[in-house]
Amino acid sequence: NAPVPIGAQAVDNEAPDLVRHAMLRHANIVLVDWMLGNACNYACSYCPDALHDGSIRWQKPDAVRSMFRALKRHYADGMGREVWLQFTGGEPTMHPQIVPLLDEAADLGFSVSLISNAGRTRRFWERIIDRLDNVILTYHHEFADHEHFIDIAARLADAMPVHVNVTVHPDRFDEILERSEQIAEVIPTASISLKPLRVGFGDQLYDYTDDQLKRLEHRLTHPMRRDARIPRSVMAFETRTGATETRRANEFIMTKTNRWKGYICEAGLESLRIHGNGAITRAVCAVGGRIGQLGEPLDFPVSPILCDRTSCNCIADILITKRRLKAPGQA
Repeated sequence: NAPVPIGAQAVDNEAPDLVRHAMLRHANIVLVDWMLGNACNYACSYCPDALHDGSIRWQKPDAVRSMFRALKRHYADGMGREVWLQFTGGEPTMHPQIVPLLDEAADLGFSVSLISNAGRTRRFWERIIDRLDNVILTYHHEFADHEHFIDIAARLADAMPVHVNVTVHPDRFDEILERSEQIAEVIPTASISLKPLRVGFGDQLYDYTDDQLKRLEHRLTHPMRRDARIPRSVMAFETRTGATETRRANEFIMTKTNRWKGYICEAGLESLRIHGNGAITRAVCAVGGRIGQLGEPLDFPVSPILCDRTSCNCIADILITKRRLKAPGQA
């Protein structure tokens, strides 16, 4: 939790000075990316076993509730930040106590999101719909019931902002694009992105053709409305010349501009990651290492951190403010 050292080495002069939220209100949100466990009703071929094999038990409700209270004290009461919980997995809707936990989170004044494959029944979604502020649904072509997915996504889109990530495997590229077009046609208010797949969720993309890469880069359907109630959106990319452009998270990955080693990162202030095993880090990338454990006392971050990662590959981590350090003696 120590402050960033003065005089730390700067990055290449051609890099931007600042990557910030295009919607300034998002900078005051701490997005808690919370993996409740790793059980999932799907087992996609491109997903690492550790994200769906059930090897990590669901977190105990008492430990989750205790963390709720700690987050409120530190971020909401202590820093005046909005706390936004984003539950993931595995498939977070499979947690046996997910309904009462969502109730309690909402009662504390937190904003709440789910990252889900939408596989649960419509009855389940009707039970929790009033406790959610937005959802991110991932369309996994290997397992998704297409009609059911559209039905659930459309119902949720009637009540809240919905973003759909469509995972696109190069071997079924055209078929998956056709499915995404059907989703877009039925749910015109949803934002929809084509999600490129990375081997083992690492740095290396699957073997896409040049044409496929071009289509992935530019085919972003239905951007979210600027006034939508969401914790994150696009980032503004500012250079030393004063030029500014906005980019979505996937665009940073596709253009390989997701390199911020040596930058000051607001991870820990704008973000927190609670891993399935209870380990707590500033961000999904775990920059700065483990800072605590669910169910134990925690010293929350009070200052930003120097990025030491070669690349930033998680969408949640890309959507964090980053500032470039000046080299020693540089004006």
